[in-house]
Amino acid sequence: MVTPCAPPTQAIERSAPTPEGNPAIPDRAQRGRNARNGDVRETMGPGFPLPRFLRRAGRCFGALVLGCVITHFSQAATADELTDALIRYAMHDYPRAIELLTPLADRGDAVAQTKLGLIYTRGEGVARDDVAALGWLTRAAEQDQSEAQFELGVMYRDGLGTPANGRLAMYWFERATERGVPHAFNAIGEMYLGHQDVAQDYAAALSWFLRGAQLDNAESLYNIGVRYALGQGVERDETEAYKWFDLAADAGIGELRSEAVRARQAIGEGLMPLQVSRAKIGARNWLSVHGSASTETSLQKTGPTRGTELMHHKRIE
Repeated sequence: MVTPCAPPTQAIERSAPTPEGNPAIPDRAQRGRNARNGDVRETMGPGFPLPRFLRRAGRCFGALVLGCVITHFSQAATADELTDALIRYAMHDYPRAIELLTPLADRGDAVAQTKLGLIYTRGEGVARDDVAALGWLTRAAEQDQSEAQFELGVMYRDGLGTPANGRLAMYWFERATERGVPHAFNAIGEMYLGHQDVAQDYAAALSWFLRGAQLDNAESLYNIGVRYALGQGVERDETEAYKWFDLAADAGIGELRSEAVRARQAIGEGLMPLQVSRAKIGARNWLSVHGSASTETSLQKTGPTRGTELMHHKRIE
């Protein structure tokens, strides 16, 4: 008796078991069909969830955006606090200004650090404390705050809050000149006139004064006049001295202007009218090339920023 043959489909099923019947054999073709049919919920999200690496990228991007938003609002808040502090300072409300500036300075704000350094140097609203001033100015100067660099040079030059150190003074003055601070050029010139740590060099001093004069710094203009009057670093020339004192008188304010006027008058008494006329023509020629020395205040904006200001230092004659 012959056993009837199974239907063709059954025979195929017995001879070729499906992957469902043998889990050890992955059905890549079936998996591909499932993917094409949309059965990919494990890898494509709700309905079509994103792959894992895309989900991670999305989370990172979201965190980055959130961080930027937080930073933006934090910077805006800091700017508002600094503005308030500077307003209080301008109103001579020093206790409140110090109260507002201190946390900003502690968080690393260079302008707040500079302002605190100046407050402690001048003893505004607090007892003068050169050591505290030196600390705040150092932190600000290391952040390239030009005014702090200049003031730190003054402190090292004059031994305020620290032993006098001409080399460190020169270092910080030079850093300030890199930022275009006019007074710093004059300060370096004065260091070459005589300091315990710097060899006297009148020619070098004159060179730095001339660079300061090109920025219309009145003190530099005055010091050039003195060099010509005394013949230091240059041949003595009273006509040239008169010219530079004339320029310094035009650029200077307050006591500096008075000193320049007196020096010009003293030199002028020994000159012939033709020499005085020549000196005044020389001064006008200088102004025509380098601009009016009376604009010194506006040009000093290349140094202090965001409500800070420069302190004048002692002139060496």
